[in-house]
Amino acid sequence: MVDALIQAREATVLLEDATSYAPPLPAIGAVHPIERWEPWVRAYVAVGELLRGIDFGFTGTAASVQFTGASGVQATIATIERPRTATFEKQLALVASWADLRSERATEIMAQIDPQYAFWSSIVYMHPARTRRTFELINVLLQLCVYIEMRLKHALGCWRPVEYNPQIQPMITTPGHGSFPSGHATQAHAVAHMLGRLLDLDARHVTVTGQLARQAARIATNRVVAGVHFPVDSMAGRMLGVAIAEFFEARCGAASSFMHRTFNATFADDHPSTDFNPFHAQQDLAGNQFYSGAVNGSAVETPLLAALWSSAAQEWSGLFGDLP
Repeated sequence: MVDALIQAREATVLLEDATSYAPPLPAIGAVHPIERWEPWVRAYVAVGELLRGIDFGFTGTAASVQFTGASGVQATIATIERPRTATFEKQLALVASWADLRSERATEIMAQIDPQYAFWSSIVYMHPARTRRTFELINVLLQLCVYIEMRLKHALGCWRPVEYNPQIQPMITTPGHGSFPSGHATQAHAVAHMLGRLLDLDARHVTVTGQLARQAARIATNRVVAGVHFPVDSMAGRMLGVAIAEFFEARCGAASSFMHRTFNATFADDHPSTDFNPFHAQQDLAGNQFYSGAVNGSAVETPLLAALWSSAAQEWSGLFGDLP
């Protein structure tokens, strides 16, 4: 091909034509050139923009992720208290009993090791050709989740189930990082929340939003079935995922503010045998003993992130807006 192109140029080039057809250069910092770049470049630029202002704070019992905007005002995105060792030890019985489901869920567990695009697409019709910008936006959100969750996992430093008892015998390789909070729970719930906002789903679309929420919960639960997580890992991950999604949406201009959400380990320590069931009233994110939250100040919309969100939202324009 290289040789062919060399020969083709020699046969077709007009040497006397030195005209430049390039358009004027954009203003420094302009947003619209983002449309010209490859998807991986857009992702790097977007993630870099998202990470500006992100910081972490640590106390004796908790870790938090914070955001400082251009105005210098700091707001907390999420705070996670670490459960006591005894809580993890008592949850070993749950992990061991859920192992009975491994044969039944093995194909799901293996398919969900990597990002669960096929599972989300089975509920809302996503396709690489028709919703490519939606896939890009999900990828950016997932990268933000991984950055935050790994820093919190490192700070909280919690052991995996097999490190408490070798009889757990996980059915997949135990990841080489901390157990708490669950990264799969964080990412799955973040994507489910973001898709609801991106597709402009409201109370009329409970069939869609309900399935997305249940899919996220099942993905998280499958990690416990596999033997690599505790139920309490999923409980904290769910809160963190929703908190990150709300922050992400605010930075993209899809929401006017975001919540400071907290996982209260003290109550989890007092109820160590609690199963992960986000559809039980006792585990409602709106506020109970496990979770609490307060509205933060607004996050400054970033034009670049807003452009990426707008491109993805256009792929769904009108598709969910005609229900009675």
